[in-house]
Amino acid sequence: MKIYVSTPVNGRREATFEEKRKAAYRRATMLKAWLSEEYPDAEIVTPFVAVPLDTTPDEPEAIGKCITALLRCDTVVLDRGWTASDGCNLEYRAAKLYKKQIIDGNGQL
Repeated sequence: MKIYVSTPVNGRREATFEEKRKAAYRRATMLKAWLSEEYPDAEIVTPFVAVPLDTTPDEPEAIGKCITALLRCDTVVLDRGWTASDGCNLEYRAAKLYKKQIIDGNGQL
C-alpha cells in the first residue's frame, strides 16, 4: 500500500513562503513517522518527496508533481486544515476523481 500525505503549505499561518514550506515539511515528516507506525507495511509519500524542500519550483510545477505522486498512491491522508489550502483541495478532488481511499484528518490528526 502507498499512502500520500496531503498537508497545507500556502494555507499556513507563517509569514513567508519559505517559513510555510519549512513548517509544512516538519508536519509532513511527523505525519509520515506516525503513519509508518500505524501502517508498517505501507510506503508513505509526502509532498516533499515530489518537491524536495531544497528546490524552489513555481506553484503550477509543484502541484503538478504532487498530483502525480498522489495518483501513484492507494490512499490519501488529508491533514488538518486541508480545506483552507487550494493545493490540498485540488489533491482531494484528484483523489475523489480517481477513487482513492481518503482519510480526512480534520479534527483527528
